[in-house]
Amino acid sequence: MQSNLKRLSDLQKKAVTTKRVTKPEDDPFAVEQSLGFRTRLKANETTIRNIGMSYDWLNATDAALGDLDTVLTRAKSLALQGANETLGAEGRQALASEVNGLLEQTLAISNTNHGDNYLFSGFKVDTEAFAVTSRLPNGWIDTLAYQGDSGQIVREVEPGIDMTVNVNGDTQFNNIFSTLKDLRDALTASPFDGNNVSVTMDPLIAELDNTLNTQAIIGTKVRRLDATEERLNSAGVGIQSLLSKAEDADMAEVVSDLNQQQFIYQTALSVNGQVLRRSLLDFLG
Repeated sequence: MQSNLKRLSDLQKKAVTTKRVTKPEDDPFAVEQSLGFRTRLKANETTIRNIGMSYDWLNATDAALGDLDTVLTRAKSLALQGANETLGAEGRQALASEVNGLLEQTLAISNTNHGDNYLFSGFKVDTEAFAVTSRLPNGWIDTLAYQGDSGQIVREVEPGIDMTVNVNGDTQFNNIFSTLKDLRDALTASPFDGNNVSVTMDPLIAELDNTLNTQAIIGTKVRRLDATEERLNSAGVGIQSLLSKAEDADMAEVVSDLNQQQFIYQTALSVNGQVLRRSLLDFLG
């Protein structure tokens, strides 16, 4: 009766859990395999999470640099207009005011945040990358200071392979700030010299090219993350299938065995019931 009841209990547990292995002694080899598969699945899931965070960070950075492209393109156009000697002082003042607006816009872009983190501050993600340290009497930006560091944020995006996901703000923005200030000040200088405006064109073009190159690098990284995530998801499905083979029960077989064992157990109960109904008087007789 106890043996029948134990077999019935084991089958009922398999039916409820859908697992053929619930403890090491059920199948030591299968348990060892399952542990290995679960470890691989855990590592796979961690890497996919890293890819997701890296993907979001890179896309946010690319969007910010896209805004910077627009600023630099507009500044180049203003420099071209301002270099014209026939433009009057009032017109140059209007251009200078717009250039200062582009400088303020560049400052805002440099301090773009992603969630609670600033994109261009290196490891100091809780600190704005740049701060204005002084302004001119008319309120225009005079000097700025980089408050971040040169730290590289690195994440594992494949087993044993790391990727740097941040862009250093000091390298990306300092020359742009300097060139925009030079352009603005050249437009308001007295006496005016159009050559001083023209010389800002080459630095602006160089910074625009540098920004576009940075975006190209980011795009390459994003495409790589897409391909890696697809590959890891496919691998995860394969590992999950192997894990299922190692520990999942064949439910058709379990149901059949359970019905058979219930019949055996009920039969045993019936037989024992017949035996146990005999009393002491039957033996004395």
